[in-house]
Amino acid sequence: MKKFALVSILSTLSLVAVAQNASTSDTVTISGTERTISLPSQYYKMWPVEFYEYKGAYSLSDGKSLTLFSRGQKMYAKVQDQDAHEIVATASNVFVALDEKLKMRIDLHDDGSVGGELLMLVKRDVAAGNGSAEQLVAVAFR
Repeated sequence: MKKFALVSILSTLSLVAVAQNASTSDTVTISGTERTISLPSQYYKMWPVEFYEYKGAYSLSDGKSLTLFSRGQKMYAKVQDQDAHEIVATASNVFVALDEKLKMRIDLHDDGSVGGELLMLVKRDVAAGNGSAEQLVAVAFR
């Protein structure tokens, strides 16, 4: 009977050791793309007729709206209740503000719906009254 108890204890301890080794070696690393707003070294040449397709107001998932418009040869983006930002095209459907405060990807679908994402730097208050800092916020188109 003592041998049976000893074998049971040793079996249990060996299973625990194997389980610990398996859990430490089974590590999964998940990486995503880092969201940043930066101007590329070269811009995409967008003709006024191309930008015309993107002009207008878009509803955002946070309840605000984004409006794209032009004045002369310059393109602008304005988020509701914020100042307008001059933008440049970095791809056929991607725009970045020259002040690097906005970046948007606008997907115009054949059925008339719109998808995409708006990245924007917004000011937020810092605790302890030390002023404000900027935070990168991602908002989807609806």
